[in-house]
Amino acid sequence: MSARKDTENSEVATDGLQNTDFNEIKEVAFQNVGSLLKDLQAFEEAIKNENIAEIYRIYKGKLHEELKKTSNKHHEIDELLAQKIHDSFTQAFPFIYHAQKISPTLHYYRLGNYYRERPTIAIDASIPEIFILPNIDKEWQEFAPGKRDALNKIEKEIDELDAKVITAESELANIDEQIKETQNQKAAAENTKGLFNRNKTDGEVEELEKKLSELEKTRKEWLPYIEDETQANQQREQLMKSHHEIRLKQALVTKEFRLIQQYFGSLKAMNQQFQDFPSAYLGKAKGGKQS
Repeated sequence: MSARKDTENSEVATDGLQNTDFNEIKEVAFQNVGSLLKDLQAFEEAIKNENIAEIYRIYKGKLHEELKKTSNKHHEIDELLAQKIHDSFTQAFPFIYHAQKISPTLHYYRLGNYYRERPTIAIDASIPEIFILPNIDKEWQEFAPGKRDALNKIEKEIDELDAKVITAESELANIDEQIKETQNQKAAAENTKGLFNRNKTDGEVEELEKKLSELEKTRKEWLPYIEDETQANQQREQLMKSHHEIRLKQALVTKEFRLIQQYFGSLKAMNQQFQDFPSAYLGKAKGGKQS
């Protein structure tokens, strides 16, 4: 019985295979291979003619994953894209100079030539995209010409430290007097404790103990300004160091803003030009090899 069923199943399977349109299968396979070869040929042609827009279109979109890996095995495509956008970018902005290669597609650039020059701009050729480095953008927002928030904060801390050093002796004398007075109040409350006012006296003593604890804590905070000049001096030195570093950053940012003003007119205008550059670059790159 089992053998008969197997035979029947075999006949059904054979019938199914026979009913399949082999020519249809072949046609689909032929179209798939033809499409793959067409994409590869178009990609080859784009690379040959250095048609960057077409390379991006095919490589980022239609090209088969294995072909992508093979064609870019040693970052050949990455290097080509990075070099071409570099050439076009530095031609458009001759006052911007290459500073550092981070990866085959990510490169850092500096704005102009100046003392303590540093990378400020990045190009990601894989997208492509031009952008201000995040840490630089943060400093430009924080230390832009006219902004003194960071300096004001440090200067306020220095003034407060100096004031504490000057007033520490008188503050400690005042706290010691309060501690003495509170201790006397506590002793008097404990001496008047009786059978009928025990709960009231206990509550009063507890409040006085709490006050003493707070006074002792405050006293410990003031004490170093009298007993340990080294600690106060170290605090002041650290604050002065931070103040100096902020002034250097502000001077550097001020110089960079002068260059931005000179070359672009404003930070907003520069950001807009960088935002517009990739689409203009790809539009121009449709023409093939660039001079």
